[in-house]
Amino acid sequence: MNILQTSPARLRTGLLWLALTSWGLVQAPASAAISDTGTRLSATDQGDRVLAEAEADHPIPSAGLTPATMLNKVDVQRGDQNVTVVLRGDGGFRYDVTQMDRQRLVLDLHDVGTAFGARAMPVEHELLKQIRVGRHADKVRLVFDLSKPVRYTLTPSPSQLAVQLVDERTDAGAPAGRLITVDASAVRHSASRKEQDRETTVPRSLSGDRLPNQGVAVPAALHDAVAGRPDQPRLAQMAPDEKTPAQTEPTEELGQRRYVGRRISMDFQQADISNVLRLIAEVSGFNIVVGENVKSKVTMKLVGVPWDQALDMLLKMNNLGMIREGNIVWIDSLSNLSRQQDEEAKAKESKSKAEDLVTEVIYIRNLQAQEVQGTLRPYLTPRGQLNVSAGSNLLVIRDTPSNVAIFRKLVEGLDLEVPQVQIESRIVQADTTYIRSLGIQWGYANLNTLANGKVVNLRGQGGGGSTVIQDAFGAQTSQFLVNLPATVTGLSAVPAVGMTFGTLGADVLDLRLSAGELLNLAKVIAAPKIITLDKREARIEQGESIPFQTISLQGTQTTFVDANLTLQVTPQITSRDPKETAKQILLRVRATRNAVGTRSNPAGPSIDKREATTQVLVRDGETMVIGGIFVDNQTNFSQGVPWFSRIPVIGWFFKSKTETINKQELLIFLTPTIIKT
Repeated sequence: MNILQTSPARLRTGLLWLALTSWGLVQAPASAAISDTGTRLSATDQGDRVLAEAEADHPIPSAGLTPATMLNKVDVQRGDQNVTVVLRGDGGFRYDVTQMDRQRLVLDLHDVGTAFGARAMPVEHELLKQIRVGRHADKVRLVFDLSKPVRYTLTPSPSQLAVQLVDERTDAGAPAGRLITVDASAVRHSASRKEQDRETTVPRSLSGDRLPNQGVAVPAALHDAVAGRPDQPRLAQMAPDEKTPAQTEPTEELGQRRYVGRRISMDFQQADISNVLRLIAEVSGFNIVVGENVKSKVTMKLVGVPWDQALDMLLKMNNLGMIREGNIVWIDSLSNLSRQQDEEAKAKESKSKAEDLVTEVIYIRNLQAQEVQGTLRPYLTPRGQLNVSAGSNLLVIRDTPSNVAIFRKLVEGLDLEVPQVQIESRIVQADTTYIRSLGIQWGYANLNTLANGKVVNLRGQGGGGSTVIQDAFGAQTSQFLVNLPATVTGLSAVPAVGMTFGTLGADVLDLRLSAGELLNLAKVIAAPKIITLDKREARIEQGESIPFQTISLQGTQTTFVDANLTLQVTPQITSRDPKETAKQILLRVRATRNAVGTRSNPAGPSIDKREATTQVLVRDGETMVIGGIFVDNQTNFSQGVPWFSRIPVIGWFFKSKTETINKQELLIFLTPTIIKT
């Protein structure tokens, strides 16, 4: 079994000598060539070609140059397919470069200061958006925000450093990497890198070893074997930058797996899978343990892929699986992992069979013991028993000690105090009735005075005349030719004004105008209130029963119909989490207000029904309108003498008019409140 640690020294030193050995270079020269272009690391394992991308995170000195102490100026030279950023100082820069991802390039200038401060320099080029400058205690950091993937080349000189960016898709015009010859007789290096909230110190010591074959180009990712000043952990003011997510675990999003690990590029041809896993262990920061049966060759090419996705693909294509415990990942064949899990299950089962049985009595305080029994029974071992004492509301459990402890914890989680909910309802009913009526009565009369002082009244009618003898004129019962008085339902009498317009001999002309108006406002508020347990139905009712008589062959029978105010509700608290503050309550509610109607018939009065049945979700203590009914009934009634009533103005002497407006409004409010105990 191989253990792949996360030490950068182990991985990079191993890959370095793996590359040098594979090239067949066996004699140690006095110097070697280091390329500072790009961040690709190449190595060969037993004659096979391996190419993997890694960070170049250690400073490259400008050999033979006076060290710079100040960054004085930043010039940008824009081209059609490239852009060059020239950094000018008072000497040669010691720098290191890191490509964080395909959109960011980070350049650190060590042991220099700057007068720029922390700011952003807009470039607005098709390759480069802007340059962000951050001033630190021991270095100046420049972050290049890229618009698209690029290839970069760094060219140092005695007083400046040129960074050229070329479109990655452009083949022509891409300059080759610059080679710097350095002495490798005594190479010592130590670097510190903080990555994803962890600090890893990487010691390097290749003293006494010599690089083979003078003049061989070694890619820039291996330049950490060049002598340089090591990075130390420091507190510094960083340039504004995007936060790298610390999460490295694959997550599920809308049914698809989402990978958020650090991006890497790999190109393998028949490479040993152990070496590939070493690289993933270095990038991911996990300790990877590889089973002895994991022995295969892989050929794959991935560009800019999250490491967790690369690992997932690698495991799938080789029929492998993994088990993670903390920061240790065990990788083995699926059959071995399955067999291991089966053996662990059998060991637990054997241990359980060897344990002695114990008896435990658990009292249930808030629930019925029968309700808890059904939930606990599936957790019994084959030898376990579970009995219920309904009278004492307790459970008697006989099982292994470990399983009894599990039952005790389950009961603690299930036997919670059942909360109570108070439901207050308001049923508001508002009725408005408005009636207005105008009418007229008029006719003629012939009065003859008798010798005894009595009056003989001859009054015209629509169907003829009549003779009435009365004591006085005012005591007559008038018979009008046009008799259309005002009528208002609900008024016992309608006010009227009558007068005699004139007399001509014994003939008298009478006129009576009548008008009535009725305004009736009624408002009824019913506020039933009830308290119940969570998920328990509650009902409150108030009213009367109206008898109805029916006649059949068996005789007269009496049936009662309820005219009640009823509230029937079942509350359910959606969450029992004590930490949650704004809890919601699901209400299954039925609210009715039935009353005796105004209509009547021989069998009995009518019943006006108002009812609402619904399910709503309301926050604790809030009020919600669950329903409402609004009825607006307007009636205009007119009667009169045909033809004459249609004559403008004069027609009012031959007709009457009644206007009726009825408005009914019903609103039902609910307010649930969890009672705090």
